[in-house]
Amino acid sequence: MQNLARQITVALISASTLAFEILLVRVFAIEHFHHFAYMAIGVAMLGLGISGTVLALCPKLKRQTTLRLFIGSSGLTALFLILTPAAVHQISLDPTQMAWDHSQWLRLGIVYLLLALPFALGALTVLTGLSLGGRAPGSIYGASFLGSGFGAGSGLAVLWILPPESALAFPSLLAALGFVAALAGAGTSRRTLILSWLTVAAAVSTLGWPPWKVTVSPYKGLPQIESYPDAKRTFEGGGPLGWTVAVDAAAFRFVPGLSLAFEGQIPPQEALFVDGAITGATTAWPEESDRDILDWLPTALPYTMGVPGNVLIVASGGDVEIWNALAHGASAATAVELNPYLGDASRSSQLISAENEGRVSWAVGDARSYVAQTDERFDVITLAPAGGFGTSVAGVHALAEDFLHTEEAYVAYLKRLSNNGVLAVTRWLDLPLRESVRVILTAVEALGSVTLNEIEDCIVVARSWGTVTVMVKPAGFTTSEIRAVGEWAESRLFDLDWYPGIEAPEPTFNYLEEPTLVAAVTAAISGGDRLASFTEAYPFNVAPVGDARPYPHHFLRVASLRDFLDAGRGSWLPFAEWGQIALLATLLQSTLLGGLFILAPAVWVGRQRRGHQWLPWMGYFTAIGLAYLAVEIAAIQQLALLLGHPIYAVAAVLTAFLICSGVGSLWSDRLRVSYTFTICSCLAVLLLLLCLFLLHLVHWLQPAGLPVRAGVATLLLAPAAFLMGTPFPLGLRSTGGTQPGRMAWAWAANGFASVVAAPLAALLALELGSPRLFLAGTFGYLTAAFLSRRIHSPRPSAHAV
Repeated sequence: MQNLARQITVALISASTLAFEILLVRVFAIEHFHHFAYMAIGVAMLGLGISGTVLALCPKLKRQTTLRLFIGSSGLTALFLILTPAAVHQISLDPTQMAWDHSQWLRLGIVYLLLALPFALGALTVLTGLSLGGRAPGSIYGASFLGSGFGAGSGLAVLWILPPESALAFPSLLAALGFVAALAGAGTSRRTLILSWLTVAAAVSTLGWPPWKVTVSPYKGLPQIESYPDAKRTFEGGGPLGWTVAVDAAAFRFVPGLSLAFEGQIPPQEALFVDGAITGATTAWPEESDRDILDWLPTALPYTMGVPGNVLIVASGGDVEIWNALAHGASAATAVELNPYLGDASRSSQLISAENEGRVSWAVGDARSYVAQTDERFDVITLAPAGGFGTSVAGVHALAEDFLHTEEAYVAYLKRLSNNGVLAVTRWLDLPLRESVRVILTAVEALGSVTLNEIEDCIVVARSWGTVTVMVKPAGFTTSEIRAVGEWAESRLFDLDWYPGIEAPEPTFNYLEEPTLVAAVTAAISGGDRLASFTEAYPFNVAPVGDARPYPHHFLRVASLRDFLDAGRGSWLPFAEWGQIALLATLLQSTLLGGLFILAPAVWVGRQRRGHQWLPWMGYFTAIGLAYLAVEIAAIQQLALLLGHPIYAVAAVLTAFLICSGVGSLWSDRLRVSYTFTICSCLAVLLLLLCLFLLHLVHWLQPAGLPVRAGVATLLLAPAAFLMGTPFPLGLRSTGGTQPGRMAWAWAANGFASVVAAPLAALLALELGSPRLFLAGTFGYLTAAFLSRRIHSPRPSAHAV
């Protein structure tokens, strides 16, 4: 009964910390930006490692003392899951000022350590539970994995029910129930049990009245628009896919790239925000004549060549582009939007009326999956600029995975066009030009795989004061179409940088220092050495990206960083990609803090024990920690394409990995420790196969329904995840590591590796692609297989590390 109670406690505490980690990702995304997800992973792993170090420095604990630590740490986990977020929200942290305000680094470090506290206490509960479990650590370690799997699912599910502020209190409830189980299993007094139930009551009350407030960064659009006179929220909806808000403000207008020659009235609009960042708008039309403004937007360019029939709007982000298609006579318009709340907010405008009800349809889901599944042909497929101009220029989306603008995505769109169909992609104009250049190179590359026509006849590039629109038509543009486009662009003060038959274009309205777009089209059409020379000489990385490395908004070259920094203090800031800077800061902070609290004590104690092979022993647990995180992040990235959203991928991967690894840990108690080499070698082979074939399977499965895709994804990951749960408990047993001292150092080494692995794996994926992460996992488990031969001891040592 005591062992069962310990398993329940460990499972609930593990569930609480994993749910807290996931909810921190959502809160960071709202308060700051999405790239802070890796900070949540880093602090979780730091806490895990610190707990091992603390226990390792006290290796000769009596069983009764260990039991008290087990119970006390479970109760403190529940308490600090409330106190920590409350304390963190009292610290004024602004990561965007880290480049010039050094105090922000100190504040980030304090936030790191505070957030690591509940993770350290939760890990201490698991670690002491392992110590109490004796020579069969697999059952407790497996309970930890299974509990974490439940925490991953419940942490996402609670976001459908509660707003982020209240949801952040949910982990403390799970931990409080774990505290109850720990006390019940230990047979404590009634008074102590009453205390544990009071802890549960406190956690429940925090759900309703959280002692913190989620505050959106002032650099996001929501607080800026809400500061307008008479601004008020008209819609609010939350969920794992994002916190969606609609704001009515009389002074707000959202018409990206509107012609400077437009002289009419801009109709009233409501701003749409996801996680505090502007994503689009809904529009009210007092008079039908007010819709004339739509013909002065750069996204109206594909409609200048005739009346479209069937139009597909990818990632609509509101209703402006839907009205654009309808105003130009489209017989049918389909808007694909992943966030259902954005669709709700748009439909609640005036879109569905008697005149348009049969012409408009909404598809809630991922555009790549929709295009793969539908049999329809479209006369126009359009992608409008996402979000606001400032976020594009600042590079805050550089770390965001985006499968809508990869080479494979453009090929998929082109294949769904009708015989005379047009793909139109409009992006913000960023100086120096980066995103528009990549769109041109990607579009031309995609054209080459779907048409036999001359590429130069299939592309048009138009530029306004703030946007660039790239149109591609596999069938080629006719003379009359080119004439219509030219007349339309001239009347709206738009420049045509490229069209079939153009000769030495000169900017007429909007001047650039260099004819970069012309050079980009020329190089892309020429291909071969000329294209290679262009992309290599360009100061930014503008080469097309694929689904293996889906970061189309990342442009900084590592080799160019020194040139930017040498250009003078602050001159590089307009080109900085804050997602990458935050990731590098996370890696630096994680490594320093992990080295200080985990690695340094381990090296010091290891050197005190001469004659013991502590280095290969620590290396083994470090290798499996690095490999596990690398494989997990690689799987999340590739399955984000298969399942349609990173949140779905996180839920599927974490649930599959943690539950299957938990079952593998339970099974490991039945294995001989000599099987460690074989299992690690088999894992290396499986991961190599995932590296070679997983992305191809993802593309092949995309036309299937979401339940089928999720099921197949789980089946693909299950064998590797099952085996990945066995090396840690087998390693403990092979070294006599179920003694508290050795177990703690194994835990610390694994934790330090995980601290470094999370941001490091993200950087590797950014620069090299997710398949390389599977290769990193392969190398990690091969290293563990080799080291397992050196650390294996048939009989447990009488000494603790």
